[in-house]
Amino acid sequence: APQHQAEDVVTVASRFKQRYECRLPPAARPVCSRWGPGGDRGVPPASPGASPAPSLTRGLRGTPPAPSLTRGLRSCQTKDWWTYEFCYGRHIQQYHLEESEIKGDILVLGYYQSAFDWDDETAKASKQHQLRRYHSQSYVNGSRCDLTGRAREAEVRFLCEEGAGDYIARVDEPQSCSYVLTVHTTRICHHPFLRPSPGLAPQPIRCQPALSPAQYVQYVRAQVSDTKRKVEEISEELRSLDTRLWSERDSEPPSQSAE
Repeated sequence: APQHQAEDVVTVASRFKQRYECRLPPAARPVCSRWGPGGDRGVPPASPGASPAPSLTRGLRGTPPAPSLTRGLRSCQTKDWWTYEFCYGRHIQQYHLEESEIKGDILVLGYYQSAFDWDDETAKASKQHQLRRYHSQSYVNGSRCDLTGRAREAEVRFLCEEGAGDYIARVDEPQSCSYVLTVHTTRICHHPFLRPSPGLAPQPIRCQPALSPAQYVQYVRAQVSDTKRKVEEISEELRSLDTRLWSERDSEPPSQSAE
């Protein structure tokens, strides 16, 4: 094996402890460039006027206030039996509709409490918002939950989707009476922190055994021997099938001609 390994080659091992050298495609090679002093290339600096909303601009430093994300944002989504109504900065409700009329009780999943603070170093430490590129709000003190005895609560996550308008993409309940609403909106897509990263086409990774010349010759011979064995097995199966077909044909009684 070579003493010095190229930067685009990594060594992996199979479950049988056989080592392989795999060459990475250009898109997967590490890049160590930066925007400038103190600026990581992975998080480009915010440009002036590129703030999605006042609640976001407090944390996206260097960005002036922008028109509110919330103006007119009201969304409803029906999922199975329930319809979910989200009024930004106010409340989230859940109810059942029949022929456009509400039937039964209206459950409040929470009233607006706060938004994710992008200036809070403790909050940003998890990196979840930056890695998954969403902004969030907390809604609390909803209707009492019969299962837990506590008030219902919800988290609303805003994700960028170009040309989609505003709509509730999904509603999850990871815990009883604790909800996560995912809202897709175009109103935050102009900010680099929240814009989806460009998709990359799959690239092949080619691997070969990390063997010495003598080991590699032995490996090739083993592969050839295994191929010959498989060919012989297939040939034997074909001969057996051919013999069985002829045997069945000979055992058939002759057809009787019509009188």
